[in-house]
Amino acid sequence: CSDTIQIERLFASLPSRMLVYVEFHPEQSEQILPILKKFDARAKIRTGGVTLEAIPSVEQLARLLVASAKAKVAFKATAGLHHPIRSEQKLTYEASSASAMMHGFINLFVAATIAYRGADIKDVTDVIAEQNPAAFQWDKKALSWRNYRLSAKQIAEVRKNFAISFGSCSFTEPIGDLKALGWL
Repeated sequence: CSDTIQIERLFASLPSRMLVYVEFHPEQSEQILPILKKFDARAKIRTGGVTLEAIPSVEQLARLLVASAKAKVAFKATAGLHHPIRSEQKLTYEASSASAMMHGFINLFVAATIAYRGADIKDVTDVIAEQNPAAFQWDKKALSWRNYRLSAKQIAEVRKNFAISFGSCSFTEPIGDLKALGWL
């Protein structure tokens, strides 16, 4: 996807009402995000996989979220988001599977929310790297993390306009983990 002219030609050939998600390496954000904005397309962020190399670093993911927020390009996240909080997990369901530090979907959505609201790269990086579930405080009206208090209305706005969705290969792990944390 490094040839931006070719990408623009591809977009120009698509039906105008087609909603398109584009996956690209986080290091290509500066080149790709303006094209996505121009064609009202969205980013697809891959957050994991079955190998260690498939998992973007905390810093790569933070830069991509901040860049996407600044460009006002919505995204969906895929792969590896089986658990709410960043933690060491097996890469596959095989008993002999290697383990790696995997991103959490709560971390991702909180990071996206603060990025959307203008947070600096350090805070976005820190929330993605957070491994302590107690750092996230919930009440009926808001979610708090460190000095951030995010209202339900602010979170809903981000979910509608920026952090659209995430995919997980498991239906039970995310729910089971949220229940174990007492969050569901």
